[in-house]
Amino acid sequence: MADVLALAQLVREKLADERPEPEVKVERFDSGGANYTSALFKILVTRSGRDDLYLFAKVASFSQAMRTKVNTDWIYSNEQFVYTTMVKIYDNLQESHDIPLEHRFIFPKYFGHRSTYGHEAIVTDDLGVQGYKCFDRLASMNWEQASKSAEILAKFHALSFVFAHEQPEEFEKIAAGMQYGIGMNGDEAAKEIYVKMVENCLATLPEDYRDRVRKIVYSEDVMKYHNKPVKKVVLAHGDFRLSNLMFKRKDGVLHARAVDYQMMHAGCALADLIYFITLGSDKQFRDKYFHKLIEYYRTQLELALSRFSLDIEEVYPKKIFDEELAAVLPLAVVIGVMILPPVIADADDAPKAGSNFDVFESMVKPGQLYTERFNELIQDCIDWGVV
Repeated sequence: MADVLALAQLVREKLADERPEPEVKVERFDSGGANYTSALFKILVTRSGRDDLYLFAKVASFSQAMRTKVNTDWIYSNEQFVYTTMVKIYDNLQESHDIPLEHRFIFPKYFGHRSTYGHEAIVTDDLGVQGYKCFDRLASMNWEQASKSAEILAKFHALSFVFAHEQPEEFEKIAAGMQYGIGMNGDEAAKEIYVKMVENCLATLPEDYRDRVRKIVYSEDVMKYHNKPVKKVVLAHGDFRLSNLMFKRKDGVLHARAVDYQMMHAGCALADLIYFITLGSDKQFRDKYFHKLIEYYRTQLELALSRFSLDIEEVYPKKIFDEELAAVLPLAVVIGVMILPPVIADADDAPKAGSNFDVFESMVKPGQLYTERFNELIQDCIDWGVV
């Protein structure tokens, strides 16, 4: 109830000059297991003589214990920075280059935020009212969804390359301040949690695979690239998955929008793509489209950069692209252990926003779908020469 009242007050303060005072209605809703870092709300603002406003709000929901354990404070302040600073930079770049609207990367429209510790909030326009919706997070994506997602990811990364090219000093300054902030504190208890997480996932695999996978997930050479740049520093999305993408079909054409910028950080472009594929596909999809999707992403990145008069070979040469792909591909195994379990958990088993759940404990209870997907993923990683 406190969050409902606080959100209503935030909206009224943003519209303080309007008379008569608008009517604000705030309702909480459940994501069905797709989100566990924030409580979600829909806001209807009824204004006399003006169009109604349909807004979407996220309010921090991690417990104090989780904030302390893995520094989750960072995700809330980070997203506020994205909406108040990065959106303006990226929008200005697209405006200054006269990028046609249909080729722009479009963030949700920012309305306001609240920085109160423990109740941090972001308010944007409600894409659901505009006809956008999420696809079933438990189903594997198809080519149409995957290719459309790769298009907008390429547009997003292109803006980072353009920013770095045109304003190198400012880019370096911002990238230095956007290091990935989530992480266990490194003590023995944290190490035990990670080992428990790994071993419970490995228990779903045939025994002859387990040691091969352990060499990956406990490897410092692999983990040094986890949420970090490889060679080219790019402002990565950090959580680019189907649950953070919304789609709508208009005149027979599928459109997509990316949401949730809590984990945007200075990292590797291809890590975003591998993360997306790992969390959103099954073996049947990857057998048919894995290499095709990577090639399609690069083609779309080249196209997006060309709109800013940049040559992809100058800012992201194929040689470096291939080297980075080889470096981050083993992270598919790490993602399969750390992120995949809650992402495809049944709604009843998924972490609940606002509860005092331990996110790591939730990751060590593999379900049937996870067992199938993880075994398929490891088989693919063996075929790719990663495991």
